[in-house]
Amino acid sequence: MAKRTEEVAGEKKKEKKGFSLKSILLILVLAMVGFMGYNFLKQSGFLAPKEDAPRKVRAKEPIIYTFEGNFLVNLADKDNLRYLKTVISVALSNQRAEDELRKKSVEIRDAIIMILSAQTSEDLATPEGKERLKNLIAERINGMLTQGEVESVYFLDFVMQ
Repeated sequence: MAKRTEEVAGEKKKEKKGFSLKSILLILVLAMVGFMGYNFLKQSGFLAPKEDAPRKVRAKEPIIYTFEGNFLVNLADKDNLRYLKTVISVALSNQRAEDELRKKSVEIRDAIIMILSAQTSEDLATPEGKERLKNLIAERINGMLTQGEVESVYFLDFVMQ
């Protein structure tokens, strides 16, 4: 019988060689706390790799095209001889639109001159009139482009006399 109790004690010792329930729970709790701490640090930006900083979403830089020279036109005023001198730039949607605009620059300059010379000084005296002129120019150019579009029109110089 002494052998029997020794065998039972030996089996219990063999069973105790594994992890107890308390130690397994402790390991799980520590792992969860570590995982939560890692996620917190990662989301707060402390663990972000230095390489990712430039990859953040950047605003798409527009392609700006400035027409060579200025536009000098007589305005459509009936009473006085008035003229408009302006320099125009446009923001384009893509590189293909810029390439197409360069190829069609003669036709587009002519269209802009026709639009400008149809205006009166009264039309262009207000900010609303200038905005309307920008919209007219953008619409006309967009009607001529097939590879992209004009997103904005900018006056770099605008003198009426």
